[in-house]
Amino acid sequence: MTEKVFVTWKDMELYIENVVNWVKAKQIQPTGVYGIPRGGLILATLLSYRLDIPLLLAPTQGCIIIDDIADSGRTLCHYTDNDTQFNKYYITTMYYHDRSMVTPDYYYARKEDKWIVFPWEFEK
Repeated sequence: MTEKVFVTWKDMELYIENVVNWVKAKQIQPTGVYGIPRGGLILATLLSYRLDIPLLLAPTQGCIIIDDIADSGRTLCHYTDNDTQFNKYYITTMYYHDRSMVTPDYYYARKEDKWIVFPWEFEK
């Protein structure tokens, strides 16, 4: 059986607070925040409120793209795979695995080979 890590709502709040601090330290002026469906949508909503920026239905130039995990990186490759999109978005994830094809601009923690269960997920 795979070992699991259970993320709490407090963990989520700490991650969002760290993203806010990162945005301020880098003096980023995001156009809004786009959450990758499922994993990033709740995070995008939280960040939208904290930074008082629009929650976007699609990414726009200069926005923050947020997701829960950059594991394989396949989902995030869509936003970094050509020269015209290089540096177009700021990508942040709560967890980042070294094997990911995409390294986020900011991530909160490294993912180990454990299954991560987020507070909004139903454990099977």
